[in-house]
Amino acid sequence: MLVALSTASVVALTGCSRGDGTTLSGTTVATFTEPVSITNCDRPTSFDAPPRRIVTMNDHVTETLIQMGVGDRIVGMGYGEKDNPLPEVAEQFNAIPSLAAEYPSFEQIRDLAPDLVVGGMRSAFDDKNGLGRDRLEENGIQTFLFSEYCTAGFSDIGVLRTDFTQLGDILGVPDAADKLTTSITDRLDAVSERLDAAGVEPTRTFFYDSGEDQPLTVGGVGIGNLIGDYARAQNITPEGPKPYFTTSWEVIGERAPEAIVVLDYGDTNADDKIAYLKNQPIMATTPAIRNNRIVVVPLDDFFESSRLATSVETIARGLHRDAFNTAG
Repeated sequence: MLVALSTASVVALTGCSRGDGTTLSGTTVATFTEPVSITNCDRPTSFDAPPRRIVTMNDHVTETLIQMGVGDRIVGMGYGEKDNPLPEVAEQFNAIPSLAAEYPSFEQIRDLAPDLVVGGMRSAFDDKNGLGRDRLEENGIQTFLFSEYCTAGFSDIGVLRTDFTQLGDILGVPDAADKLTTSITDRLDAVSERLDAAGVEPTRTFFYDSGEDQPLTVGGVGIGNLIGDYARAQNITPEGPKPYFTTSWEVIGERAPEAIVVLDYGDTNADDKIAYLKNQPIMATTPAIRNNRIVVVPLDDFFESSRLATSVETIARGLHRDAFNTAG
């Protein structure tokens, strides 16, 4: 992979304020001495220069690119009505034009003339909504999809490292991307070391997303399963073929979870979900409910971003308090 940047061919891009979404603000972007080629979700792509106009389709993507130092290249974002961005990115996040409460239309994206659209979920590039990767690329717009939603899923933290390395390479900020990745893996390693030192064994855990007739939970191929591994919260439904899938209360009851992680989002808040679980006849018999061993985590922290380290820390501390009682 070629990531060398030309020191002689530098394009200085200056313009008006970030709020109008039309130009970069005082950013310097170098061209590549040779094309940078990557394969993202089995799609080979080549870049002659770092993208200058980017549309981000999900909040965690927007936060990640700001953390990599390229927030001033984002000319618009989907799901742009978030009220709790990470503190370190909040000012820049709030200055980026929001294109839609959810995903923007193809026409909205096209009118911004971006050279890259980055999605964090498969739904960001839904053919049914006219946002398929083929259509965008046929119109001269390169695409990148976070690999949790590729066919192979998210087997280990190396998937994040590959994604962030590729983003750093094509955006011309490899050092910033590596620094961000290292900060995430350092936090994960710190939790693992603390749990190892305390001799913590995995706790059989049910991850409850939503659903009353049937529960939606995490499968074995997404971030949720990986978070559980790091936090020693053993996912009791690893057979799920997707990051999230629907199972049955009978299956959950038979597997007798010792703990529950409740994902907090949407119109039904965590307190309401917990109240439902405590009154659900099958769940009421499980050790998790009998012992009130429940941890609440915002859904925002269950994506491929620096937030996944926060969820690992939250769950590990919630389930294994003794390992964190000592100072440090």
